[in-house]
Amino acid sequence: MTNAAAKPPLLDRLKKSVLVADGAMGTMVSQLSPRAVECIEALTIDNPALISDIHRQYVRAGAAIIETNSFAANRIALARFHLESRAAEICGASVRLAAAEAGPDVYVAGSIGPVRASAGGDATQISDADCRRALDEQMQALLDAGVDLLIFETFSDATELLNAVRCAKACTKMPVIASMTASRFGTTAGGESLALSAKKLVDAGADIIGLNCGYGIRAIEGAMEHIAHLGVPVSVMPNAGFPEQVGGRLRFGASEEYLANEAVTLAQMGARIIGGCCGTTPAHIEAIADKLREKRIVVKQRARPDIAPARADEAFKPGRLLTSFASVRLPIICEIDPPSTLAIQKSSDAIIAAVDAGAQAISMADNPLATIKIENLAFAAFLRQRTDIPIVLHCTGRDRNLLGLQSFMLGAQVLGIEALLCVTGDPSNQHGGPSNVFDANSLGLIKMAAHLNRGRNLLGKDIGMQTDFSIGAAVNPNLDDFSPQLRHLKNKVAAGARFAMTQPMYEPGAITAFLAAARSLDIKIFVGIMPALSSRTAEYLHHEVPGIVIPQKLRDLLKKKENAEYQKQAGLEYIRQLISDIASKVDGLYLIAPHTQPLVLSELVRCGKKG
Repeated sequence: MTNAAAKPPLLDRLKKSVLVADGAMGTMVSQLSPRAVECIEALTIDNPALISDIHRQYVRAGAAIIETNSFAANRIALARFHLESRAAEICGASVRLAAAEAGPDVYVAGSIGPVRASAGGDATQISDADCRRALDEQMQALLDAGVDLLIFETFSDATELLNAVRCAKACTKMPVIASMTASRFGTTAGGESLALSAKKLVDAGADIIGLNCGYGIRAIEGAMEHIAHLGVPVSVMPNAGFPEQVGGRLRFGASEEYLANEAVTLAQMGARIIGGCCGTTPAHIEAIADKLREKRIVVKQRARPDIAPARADEAFKPGRLLTSFASVRLPIICEIDPPSTLAIQKSSDAIIAAVDAGAQAISMADNPLATIKIENLAFAAFLRQRTDIPIVLHCTGRDRNLLGLQSFMLGAQVLGIEALLCVTGDPSNQHGGPSNVFDANSLGLIKMAAHLNRGRNLLGKDIGMQTDFSIGAAVNPNLDDFSPQLRHLKNKVAAGARFAMTQPMYEPGAITAFLAAARSLDIKIFVGIMPALSSRTAEYLHHEVPGIVIPQKLRDLLKKKENAEYQKQAGLEYIRQLISDIASKVDGLYLIAPHTQPLVLSELVRCGKKG
């Protein structure tokens, strides 16, 4: 236990003085551990002496607040190391180690990071309920072990942080720090308005608003302008500059003296807790503590920034694709992917045939199922030389980081691409294969595109003009209970999605039921249809491709005869009838080409035009 009763209330201390917090845990583990460490939180039970030594060094350096080694000690993150059953044990032990070094005068902060971001892989597959349970377990274990306060830190998603604060305030009166990563231009790393996000956190009960990690010290100083006037203390924990790769390890270049001088500036701007994040060490913290003792801090008064609601002209735009569909009775989007080899004639011929048949747009996936294709942006540029058909370009978070994703979208604007379908992307699971990036999931990509449609990148910088993308989202109705998908789609609509494309569907009743359930959402829904032209293909799609369900009726029909031509014609006739049954009920059709026979789409387009 931390013997909190012997310490003056933290918030009272902050009214009178600036408190110094500790620095990075991971940086110190990297320096002190003789070998690479996969799970830093596991060291709490595997090498407690090392963690205790790090806490001890920070206390000796002058830290008045130290954080527990529990940032990613939730059961979802720990499952990667088969330690999910020990989450509460690790959290409790992390408090005891910190408390033993803190003594009676130093506050112990229970560190909690974002659950989804700590999970790795495709975080969208983790349900809100599972995230909440993991957060509750971690938080309760820290509180039960006797922390003096909680710090939610390194959150880029303001909504996730807001939910975490609400959970905390529902079960404790301990002080809560809500700390975000942010740009210097007034946005969170996830793209939300920093000032509005901070105000929501204060309204939800956050006792201290924080900034940590992110884009460096100057970015923190720039972001301070947006949160320093909310009536609550501000905590700042910058990185020690920007990292560079040296000898296989990350090296942060900001010296102790530089960070200490910048700490004075942050204190003058109103920061009441100053510590360090990535790259900082006890030497940095000692320099900060010494400099703050040396200086008489006078907070510089700044004008309170206006937090204006979004203007009417900031409403999400339909974009060029949907605008072009306004007078079309049944818009049809055909998906014909770029080929996997440089033999491009078959794909390009199929696209031209679909256009000639009356398709209103061509959709191009982005290395679907993590298989190598010609880059869809490059193939779209090639297609522009042959036709002016609108293009829906898929954009995934798997292969590009935040920098590359924004460059990709800007490039799409230069080419005149009309729409982006923002999807998380299929992870690569090949042993020794390509790595997965996932700096952004589908929701983050939608927000990114919405920012560009308003003329700003994620850093808040003006890009010279507004893009005019129709922003799309994917949805999978092929579930016994599709209500979680509807909730996720609602969040995508709120983020800026204006149309949705479903996974392939095969039953009119299921399509009608989904459309009725989604009627309240302000979004155009294009129902996905992909012909299965052989029994073997139908069985593969049904059993091996996530999100696709082939009804038994169709699978039995295709099995009736082993003749390939029979199966092809039977599969096409099934789809013709399906199109006829739903044509009057849908906003549009999303026809997906069979991999081996993309030319059949032109026939289905003509069927849709008749329907």
